Amino acid sequence: MVDAARHPKIDVRTYTNVERVEGYVGNFKVQLREKARYVRADRCNGCGECSKACPIEVPNYFEMNLAPRKAAYVPMSQSVPLLYTIDEEACIHCYKCVDACGPLEAIDFSQEDKIVWEDIGSIIVATGFNHFDPSVIPEYGYGRFPNVITAMEMERLNNSAGPTTGNLIRPSDQQNPQRLAIINCVGSRDKRFNPWCSNFCCMYAIKNAVLLKQMNPELDISVYYMDIRTPSKGYEEFYDRARSMGIRFIQGRPSLITEDLQTHNLFVHSEDVSLGKVVEHEYDMVMLNQAAVPQPDVDSVSSVLNITQSPGGWFMEYHPKLRPVDSPTDGIFLAGACQGLKDIPSSVSSGLATASRASRILHSDEWEIEPIIAQVWEDRCVMADGKMCGVCAKACPYGAIVIEEGKAASVVVAKCHGCGGCVAECPHNAITQMHFTDAQVLAQMRALLAEKPEEKIFAFRCHWCSYGGADLAGTSHFDYSANERGIRVMCSARMDNDFIYEAFRLGAGAVLYSGCHPQDCHYITGQQVGATRANRLQKLFEKLEMTPGRFRVEWISAAEGDKYARIINEMQQVIDSMPPEKLHEEIERIKPEMEKRSRRMYETPEIDKAVTYSDQMVKAITAKGVESGN
Repeated sequence: MVDAARHPKIDVRTYTNVERVEGYVGNFKVQLREKARYVRADRCNGCGECSKACPIEVPNYFEMNLAPRKAAYVPMSQSVPLLYTIDEEACIHCYKCVDACGPLEAIDFSQEDKIVWEDIGSIIVATGFNHFDPSVIPEYGYGRFPNVITAMEMERLNNSAGPTTGNLIRPSDQQNPQRLAIINCVGSRDKRFNPWCSNFCCMYAIKNAVLLKQMNPELDISVYYMDIRTPSKGYEEFYDRARSMGIRFIQGRPSLITEDLQTHNLFVHSEDVSLGKVVEHEYDMVMLNQAAVPQPDVDSVSSVLNITQSPGGWFMEYHPKLRPVDSPTDGIFLAGACQGLKDIPSSVSSGLATASRASRILHSDEWEIEPIIAQVWEDRCVMADGKMCGVCAKACPYGAIVIEEGKAASVVVAKCHGCGGCVAECPHNAITQMHFTDAQVLAQMRALLAEKPEEKIFAFRCHWCSYGGADLAGTSHFDYSANERGIRVMCSARMDNDFIYEAFRLGAGAVLYSGCHPQDCHYITGQQVGATRANRLQKLFEKLEMTPGRFRVEWISAAEGDKYARIINEMQQVIDSMPPEKLHEEIERIKPEMEKRSRRMYETPEIDKAVTYSDQMVKAITAKGVESGN
């Protein structure tokens, strides 16, 4: 940390929060709030006289509240930079710190928070993780039994710079314990709290057990575990070393901890899987190896940086295998445990990878993007007329659409990833997508459904997954109906309701609305938007009493060619099961409703022109085929 602070190209901003991020890859503008320390950085020399003079003591967070600190403090003696801070909430304004500071005059109670804007090329998120609060598990008695402590509290007790200078003592009577239990998976691998494994906790428990045994050879240590996971180099050998030192490992998750009210000794009730029975052991202290969880402010960080989270609250990477440290937003990278729990070697590797990825941007003069971006027709955007809308901005998962009062919406090209969700959501046909315009899509549909549409199964497929699944079905020579016809769009979010209406208006026998699985979406929330829209369409067709199976919604990965073939065959069976006259009657019955709902599409001159040209080309090709006898 000292080397980083001394580096001429590294600016360490402590006591500073990121409040706002604007711009795009290579051109971010970041708003920082430099919180008031009430100590002048240009005058404080870190002597600590203000802290010595301060009469107020509060629990020290760094020492896990096992020792006090003053209202004038540094978090720890190795803090970088070594600048004292006045805790405004604890300070009683006695000004003894001012007198102790003397001629330096470093104490300044007139300081206020400062807002600073910085130009940034790329951003690395390394916010780490937090610890699960075990007090919510009543059966373990944390917070009620003084000798039940957490792993981090044990770290401070066992540290030579900690509150007890490394002397392991029981909080209840300040005596050295003779028997210690370590309980793993406290709050993790537990459906009540956190279903995930914390990844490093098994080795963390073994490390603590080995250190304590080395420093206290007479200490009797038992480790309670569900499974010991030692997947990396040297881990299994370290586990063997712990067992050879006499550390006991008991397989079983404790169900209850009780306390002797007189001695404050603890009784751990657990199953011992190796013995096949319930056991009870007495200990002087119990250490809870609690789960790792996301930071409490993860939602606000996610909102500021416009990056998504997993259901557990961890930041989502662009792709877990191919781009594991990239966030879905170009120019923002994820390092360490904020993206998913890691041990130290994995965190170091992650940090090095993000530094390399960020450096690539900083050394580039240009940034290449796919030319499938959205564009706004300013003359059609109602925002330009002073009306409130903003539907497109809400639909964009990347924050690429800028809304300003009295102006048409605009697209930040460098932030647009080309999902097309804004195009499908715009109620005024004011947005188009390059290479996937409404006119292009409709022209393809009319060409593919020009002949005997009632026999056709028309499939809308997302570029990244279901289109790949269809392709795999063909290259794998899976048998499926020859009546399938399909087109590609970038995401299911681009599948406009009007496309579905138009397919049925043209007389399609069945329509498949397909995309990727929720966890595979390349566009953050694209699949969710598509699924919501598809659910509304299904309800509409149920209301219109359409035969079940004529409209189908399926999520298909690029590796599921067999699934794609099976779905097409099942849809063909639905068409074949309907008598031709019934199918024709149903097509004609719902056609007026489809025409009414898709009318908006033809209010755009470009679409009308493109469709007219497409119809002419289809007729010309058909006529030529008839003349040649084909």
